[in-house]
Amino acid sequence: MTAPPPCPQRQDFSVLHGFITPGSDTTPHALDASITAAVLDPTEGCEPVRIVETTDRWDLEVDWCVCGRFADMLCGCWCVQVFIDDIDGVGRTHGRIGAAKVSVDSGTRCEGEDTAHICFEHTFHFPADTVKAGVYDLVVVITLSGCDCDSAKPRVVQDMLGYAEIPVLVFFDEDAEFCPGAPLPRP
Repeated sequence: MTAPPPCPQRQDFSVLHGFITPGSDTTPHALDASITAAVLDPTEGCEPVRIVETTDRWDLEVDWCVCGRFADMLCGCWCVQVFIDDIDGVGRTHGRIGAAKVSVDSGTRCEGEDTAHICFEHTFHFPADTVKAGVYDLVVVITLSGCDCDSAKPRVVQDMLGYAEIPVLVFFDEDAEFCPGAPLPRP
């Protein structure tokens, strides 16, 4: 028998993440980036959560930064997209559930000795009943266009993409059947 878990147990809010830039492969790094995301409960002081009642509103905060010698040369518009997919075979919500454009000009700049560090943030506010009960995987994808956010034909900057994945996000319905039986096998 294995050892029991500690009680209380710390919650794990780890996020899988990655970012590629045109300067990621150069040494020293001429242009790098980072990203993270968190599901927040706006009714509880924006505390991070991974379990949301379907009848509650919830927020998703996305934060990302670019840094390096060429960071201050970026211009254009970020596209931040949110995707959700069930991982339990039961959840009925899937696909893109949010998207936003964020101007590069809105970033917070911190100048270093010979590099720039620019950070961005966008919070999505989801109303109650946006996601049906189930267990989900949530992924945020960020791309950059060299055009302004109001451009009619933006073009994605090649090799400029970031992602943040929240691997387990549970939406529950307190009125649902308690402990339903196993689903029938799929044909």
